[in-house]
Parts: sequence; structure tokens; C-alpha cells
Amino acid sequence: MAQNLFIRRALAESNLHALRLALLHATGDPALAAMKLELVPIRSGAAFEMTIAEESREELLRKAEEFVATEAATYVPRSLDEKQIRTMIEIALGQELTDEEFFVARTMPALEEFPVFSRWTRERPRRADDFHVVIVGAGLCGVAMGVQLEQLGISYVIYERRPDVGGTWAINTYPDARVDTASTTYEYSFVKNYAWSEQYARQPEVRHYIETVAKTYGVYDHIRFEHEVQSAEFDERSATWSLRVADATREVETVTCNFTVTATGLFSTPKKLDTDGIDDFTGEILHTTEWTEQHDVEGKTAAIIGNGSTGVQLLARIAEDADQVYVFQRTPQWIAPREGYGEPVTEEMRWVLDNIPHYWNWARTTALKPADPRGTITPDPEWRAAGGHFSESNDKLRENLTQYIRTQVDDRPDLVERLIPDYTPAARRPVVDNKWYRSLTRDNVELVTDGITKFTETGIVTADGTVHDVDLVLTAVGFEVTKWLWPIDFRGRGGVHIEDRWNLDGGPRAFQGLAIPEFPNMFVLYGPNAQPATGGGIGLGGLPAWMESWVGYIARVMIAVIEDDHHSAEVTDAAFWEYNNAVDDEASRLIWLDPAANPEKNYYVNEHGRLSTSTPLTGLDLATRFLNFARDDFIFTRIDSDTHTSEEQAPFVTVS
Repeated sequence: MAQNLFIRRALAESNLHALRLALLHATGDPALAAMKLELVPIRSGAAFEMTIAEESREELLRKAEEFVATEAATYVPRSLDEKQIRTMIEIALGQELTDEEFFVARTMPALEEFPVFSRWTRERPRRADDFHVVIVGAGLCGVAMGVQLEQLGISYVIYERRPDVGGTWAINTYPDARVDTASTTYEYSFVKNYAWSEQYARQPEVRHYIETVAKTYGVYDHIRFEHEVQSAEFDERSATWSLRVADATREVETVTCNFTVTATGLFSTPKKLDTDGIDDFTGEILHTTEWTEQHDVEGKTAAIIGNGSTGVQLLARIAEDADQVYVFQRTPQWIAPREGYGEPVTEEMRWVLDNIPHYWNWARTTALKPADPRGTITPDPEWRAAGGHFSESNDKLRENLTQYIRTQVDDRPDLVERLIPDYTPAARRPVVDNKWYRSLTRDNVELVTDGITKFTETGIVTADGTVHDVDLVLTAVGFEVTKWLWPIDFRGRGGVHIEDRWNLDGGPRAFQGLAIPEFPNMFVLYGPNAQPATGGGIGLGGLPAWMESWVGYIARVMIAVIEDDHHSAEVTDAAFWEYNNAVDDEASRLIWLDPAANPEKNYYVNEHGRLSTSTPLTGLDLATRFLNFARDDFIFTRIDSDTHTSEEQAPFVTVS
């Protein structure tokens, strides 16, 4: 009886829409397909969760209990044909799909072992034995690239400057560091039903996940820890890259490879405070990336500078232990709640994931339905002319978030007036509330909004002349997000330096965030305009799934080089500018460059006033670009070892 009650409770607490789809997948019962959906607003109205209409819930639970009792234990996974998959995804998304939309959306349930990785177009060529790849960085991107190369059987090595795997998830160990998207969407699509312990995983678990994947798929043994790439130069005569790599003893070796893939990430270079008197301060100043388990704030007076994602995550934990905390806020943020944030994956949730066939696949497909994402980020002139701020949906989100702020700080005027931003919501990277607002109401926490003018030996002076004496300063001021490859000195064809190339035309640019003209056989993971920013709609899911699409695209270029007896591939100027012009054109019409968004204070926008960190293209457009490979976007070159000639598209020309 107790077991039956547990199962009933577990089924009732599940994602009912995903449960319906899992049962439909397993049984094909048409009554399940006919059940109606309801949209429940979440995230203060920023999104909707799809669930089964009240009228059908009891029938769904009855069918689920019956399946568990009679079929689940002996169930043999049921494969679907293309028509059935399309029907299932249309039911999952609540819309009919065009062929283009289905081409992308069919990857969302991750029904295949490797949904977006690339494969040889024919039998693996023996020539592949002669190719070698260097990957720089062993974070999520670098490990994904390694797994892709493992599938192709191409030789590679990963150089990681730190002593462990994980990238940003190894560096950021500050209190309460965690993902700000659901754990089930912050995972590779080829790792099925990973046993996360929390709905929003903390840093140690994410780092362990990356290490587990690296070991499971054979990548870990290819990583050379405490090896830092200092420079890389392309040799046109051999179509190879020569890299200088320093080991832990600072001894330097030169390594040659056919392809170089940088996976150093967007958040690899911490910003430093540059404030008068900072060298005179006798206490400790730590960027949040410098926090270790040896640090603590018990009995201390601490300052937290910054209220972005990092500052918002760590305040509550710091405030629990410190005697006093000063929170220095330069610009207010729109900080939103997340359902399930900070909560465990319960025993009931785990049971459903492990015992209902296909539930994981459809839960990841139905994880989030945006609340009109383009409407929220697209200005509406008519709405503004009638007195609105930006657009109807954006203004509704503003209203909801404003009320959330008021509720969290008990409507205290001294806080509310300083916490409500004057710019539009959705203009910046979403910040998830980790009891930050509530922490500001504690007796030992003080919000400081006057600008910092200087440091003294004992503390921080603000513009109003107040001296805040502190023992420890935590700088949650972010990263140099335009320094994608710094300090590595990359020199491409003709000796051109990457930084010189990127100082032109409005700052760093790349084709689809991956490739740069004059830099053959070199790819940048998480490069300029790579990060999806528009949210929602049809796409590939969470960020790791997008990373898979990036490395899958890179692999397609490598496959074309190897299978067709070429030696190098370089993106054309035409393809490079088609992508960048499309990005700039779309960005000009959306929220990030709008004056109401305060673009000069947004890290998505670079010093030239260009949206450079993210891409404004829709998930469908972006995914279509990555899942399709157009050979005409690249110049392929064949090197003759005797005459040093190359072939670009068709004719032979001399390489100088």
C-alpha cells in the first residue's frame, strides 16, 4: 500500500505534459494525444510551463498507474519512425511544424545516441590517421569537442592550464555557485538521464559531471593538465599550426597539429578593480574566481562589489556567517525567481525519471515554453506612442518583477527606490534570485548605492564621503568578455595577429562564432556572437546542447578536409560577412541596443556599441546554420609537398 501511495504521489508531482508524452511514446494510446494543455505562467511571467488541463489529469494518472502496474517492468523501448517523431514533437510543443522546424526540433528529445554530432559520410578514410587536433581548454566545450573526435577516431590532445577539468566550473568555487538554468537542460544530449541531486546543480556537482563525461567517453586521458598554450602560428606551406606550450615547470615545447580548436570560454579572464588607493588596503581582496575552501568570513566585515549573477548567488551564504556585509551596487538588476531553485531532486522525481520509459527525453523537450520571447525583446512603437515603456509583454514583465522586488524587501521605501532598475527587463543576462533581496533586509546587511571613490588602508570610501571599514572585499565584477583568446598570441595566414584582426570592424567577430578569415584550420568555441540570447522557440535546448552543435559543425569541416583530400579550410569573406551582417541587422531591431536598455552598461554590448557576446538570431535560424554545412562557405586548400601549391575551390594557385 505504501509503495502504491508513493508511486501515485510521484506521478502526480511529475511534469504531467512530459508524463503524457512518455506514455504516448510507450503505448501509442490515441487518448493521450487528445488531451488538452494549459499554460501556467512561471518566472514572474517571463515564461510558461505547459501542463495537462485539469479535466484530463485524473485520466492521465490512472493510465500512468496502470502502465506501471502492468507493463513498465517488462517494457521493451519502442522506436518511432520519422512521422511518429514529428507528431510527438508537435504535441510536445503544441504547434504544427514546417519541415525546417522539424529538422531542428527532432534533436530536442535526444532520441538518438548522439543527436547533433557529425559522422563520416562514408567509411572512415585511412587518411584520417595522419591528422591531429589540439584543443585548448578542458571545460564543457573542450570535453564536447573531445567526445566528437573520439566518435570520429581523430587523434587529439587537450591542453588545460589548470590542474583539473571543468573550466569555469573548476575556477568558480565561491559559496553557492550553481547553474541558473535547470540541471536537466544544462547537460549534453548524449548523456541520458544523469542523476542530478538538485534541480539547479551546484558547482561541485557540475564540475564532477564534466569530469565524469570526460572519463566515460575516453577524453580524460587526452588532457594535459597544467599546460598553457602561449602562442600559435599557421604555416601556409604545410597547412599546419605550430603551438608553443608551457608545462607546470614553465618548460616550453613546440607542438604541431592540423587543426586548432580553442575552448577557453567566455569567462576565462576575470576583471580587476582599478580604484584609487586599492594597493593601500591592508585587508584581503578576492575576485570570486579566487575563492577557495580555505576562505571564510566568520566574524568578519565583508564587502561584496557587484550584483550580477555571481554577487546575487553568494550574498545569502556570506551574510549567514559574516558579522557585517556591505553590498555595493552600481546598477540595479532585474532579478527574478526560479521555480525549484535551491531545491533537491526529490525521491519522487528520481523515481519517475528512472522508471517511466522515455520520460527524460520528453521532459527535456517540454522544459520551457517562452512567453512570447520576440515580443518581450522587440520594441513596439505603437505601444510606446500610447505611453508604454517598450512593449506590452515586456511592460507586463516589468510590472511583475517590480512587485516581486517589493514583496521580497517588505516594501521598504529605502530599498525599493534603489533596487528598481530604470531600464527594460530582458535587456541583460538573466539574474536568478538566490535570496538576495531577502538578504538585504537582514540586520547585518547594508545596501550601498553611492559610487566607490577610493580605498583606504582599512576600507572603502563612497562618493558621499562615508568610510566603510571592512576586512574582506569580494569582487563579483565579472569577466573581460571580449578577450576570447587572450593572452594567447594567434598568428594566421600571412602572419596576421588575431588581436589586430579583431581590432577592426567593431571588435571581435567570427563566422557563426567559430571561424575567422585568414585563420585556416582554426576554430573558436564560444566565440563572438555564439551564445543564443533570444531564448525559447525551436532550438537545441540548453547551452551544452548548443556546444554540441558547435563542435559537430567544426567536425563537418574537418571531415570535408580529410575525405576530399584537402589540407586546410578557411571561411570565406562572403560567408563571414553574411553572418555578421545578419547579426548586426537583427540586433539593431531588438532590445539590447535600444536606448531604453542602457546598452552602455551591458556586457553583451562591446566598447564599439556592438552586440558581440551573444547572437540575436532565433534559435531556429541559429540551429539550422549549425546543423547544415555549406561547403561554399569555406575555401579548401590542397598542398603539394613538392611544388607547394594549393587548390582553392578548383584552380591551382601558388602559395607564397
